[in-house]
Amino acid sequence: MRIRDIMTKDPITVEPKTSLPDAHRIMRQQNIRKLPVLKGEKLVGIVTYDMVLEASPSPATSLSIQELHYLLAEMKVEEIMDKNPVTLTPETPFEKALALGQNNRIRGYPVVEKGKLVGIATHGDILQLLTKTLGLQEEGVRITIEGLGGRLGELKDIISIFDRHQAAVMSIMTLPKEEKKDWLVAIRLNVRDGSPIVDDLRKAGLQVKYSDESGPS
Repeated sequence: MRIRDIMTKDPITVEPKTSLPDAHRIMRQQNIRKLPVLKGEKLVGIVTYDMVLEASPSPATSLSIQELHYLLAEMKVEEIMDKNPVTLTPETPFEKALALGQNNRIRGYPVVEKGKLVGIATHGDILQLLTKTLGLQEEGVRITIEGLGGRLGELKDIISIFDRHQAAVMSIMTLPKEEKKDWLVAIRLNVRDGSPIVDDLRKAGLQVKYSDESGPS
């Protein structure tokens, strides 16, 4: 999956000279929390809902209501925007975008192609795609197996056990356990009761850590 599969095309944008009240109004009316900032067709920054709130004077200020409105009206997006936002391309794998968000606490990415803004992708968009990819919105069970070591080739035998129970695999995720040079293999199946499958896996000598029944999230 690529960012082009989840990005919002032709996103709403503002200019550097857009006032903070106008940016705040646009985000509230459109129910969005991030606005790419364009100067002509060039991306020059991004402004978020939180940035606008943080730039607003404290309620404890001694300024009058009229003075507050004037102060905010005079402030422009260019004064508070992130001038060097992390950008993605439409071909960026969503896994890379997810890792970037986790490592840098980024919650939204302008998507740029050939120097032109073509979309925006949020952390929520990426997580939603991950949820779908892992089959978490579908009814099923998750079975976790450990102790395979480097013998991931045994997955073929595991799949054959699933076939005997007419259980379709919705997703497989492998997690390395570096300290033990081992792997955890989490497999999600489209069945309601994983107990018979767990029994057969254990009879085959596999270490099934747990079987977790769960419906759609």
